[in-house]
Amino acid sequence: MTAWADRSPNPADKDLRVALVSTVAMNPYVELLRRALDAVPGVRAESTRDLTPGWVWRHRRHLGVIHLHWVELQIASPSRGRALKKFVRLVAAVALARLEGITFVYTVHNLAHHEGRNARLNRWANRCVFALADAVHVHDEGVAVQLAALYGRKRGVYVVPHGNYIGAYPVSGTREEARQRLGLSPQHKVFLFLGQIRPYKGVEELIAAFRQLEGEDYILLVAGNPQDADYAARVEAAARGDSRIRLRLGYVPEGELHRYLLAADADVLPYREVTTSGAALLAFSFGLPIVAPRIGCFPSLVEGHRGVLYEPDDPRGLVDALRRAAALDRDAARRDTLAYAESLGWDRLARQHLDAYRKARRSRR
Repeated sequence: MTAWADRSPNPADKDLRVALVSTVAMNPYVELLRRALDAVPGVRAESTRDLTPGWVWRHRRHLGVIHLHWVELQIASPSRGRALKKFVRLVAAVALARLEGITFVYTVHNLAHHEGRNARLNRWANRCVFALADAVHVHDEGVAVQLAALYGRKRGVYVVPHGNYIGAYPVSGTREEARQRLGLSPQHKVFLFLGQIRPYKGVEELIAAFRQLEGEDYILLVAGNPQDADYAARVEAAARGDSRIRLRLGYVPEGELHRYLLAADADVLPYREVTTSGAALLAFSFGLPIVAPRIGCFPSLVEGHRGVLYEPDDPRGLVDALRRAAALDRDAARRDTLAYAESLGWDRLARQHLDAYRKARRSRR
């Protein structure tokens, strides 16, 4: 991260300077957007972790746009009092930015905060950013409809899809080599759950459904960091006694993610609730179809051979979806998912964001 004041002036930068604010380090979403924005002539894009009044004041003469991501993480704290102080600090920073003529944009990654602490304060944080934002970015029209219904925000809402992760993670070796490293044979039908392991993501339901499949050729890989030790114990208990279920509970290094994605036949996302799914775009970026419930963004993502949807209220829905996913034409699935991912290149999406930024800035004049 480079401070604005530390960079020498450049006449080519006079059009627009953008600061992207996010505390998330493991998901490269914000960095991919920043790079794409910074590559546009006449734009300089930087990133910072925390949005505070002091930071806004120091950079007020340089900034044109502040683009915030994951507001809940800006105020996250195990202490309610500390969370409240961070909430007040954040609102003060946004108010100061607006007073200084800086355009404030917010991306909706989550409309609801998943089994987190300080739920009421998180709702207030949402209400504040939705009220104060000059523009609100959503990834699909369905979220725009939900945003209007839940928070009454209709003005200045713009849709730009989630970008792909092609090239975002190191990749080496082939599918066959990845399977060999993970102890898998060519005939295995491999279902994957990859990512943070949290109750709302339905991992226990996935394990229960998988156990109903008959046949030693089926394998379920569950790889990711559990929310806490108690939940890890619950997942381990659910998988106990079935040697086809292989757990890797813990942080998966960035350099190893590709092995799981290359080795799998389908990525299963049995979420109980969802707003935007970067996990689906990650799977597509590796040519991998998904299995997902018919909720939120998933119906718009799963078309053609890009995966299988199931009804979340159907007791047999996930089991049957796993069977259908195992029967997908792998070549067709790879073709369709990669083509969809390639259509969501960050260079094009960045220009759509810039159009929205400039429209929001004109509307304030």
